Amino acid sequence: MSVNRQNGFTLLEVLIAGFILFLTIAAMTMVYRGAMLSSAKAESSLEISAAVPSIRQSISSIFQAGDLSGTPGGEGRFGQVDYYWSAKMIYTGQPAEIILEDSGAGEDLVYSLWQVELRVTLGSVERAYQFSEISW
Repeated sequence: MSVNRQNGFTLLEVLIAGFILFLTIAAMTMVYRGAMLSSAKAESSLEISAAVPSIRQSISSIFQAGDLSGTPGGEGRFGQVDYYWSAKMIYTGQPAEIILEDSGAGEDLVYSLWQVELRVTLGSVERAYQFSEISW
């Protein structure tokens, strides 16, 4: 009596194993792609955040210099980061009498409070910041 035994896998088993392998590879590819996109986004945000203090300092120096003809604003580039800023005067007034007495300044001393809007971009990532500046 001869028994005919089959060695190996059937075609159906190979197809099911291939499909499972394909699904696993597809899922891992999506996870890897998501991690790469998140990493690139975090890197851009970090580079923008690192540039903002220097940009703000350069804007503050314009206000300290008193060069505020018309509506102040400007644009520039810091490293790979592009920025645009504009300012709007929100208050004008005189300092308190105590400050005038301490500084020896006259009654004609006037200060202005400005609301500054800063837009910073790096590639497709854009961030908006607001801060106040004072000018004399």
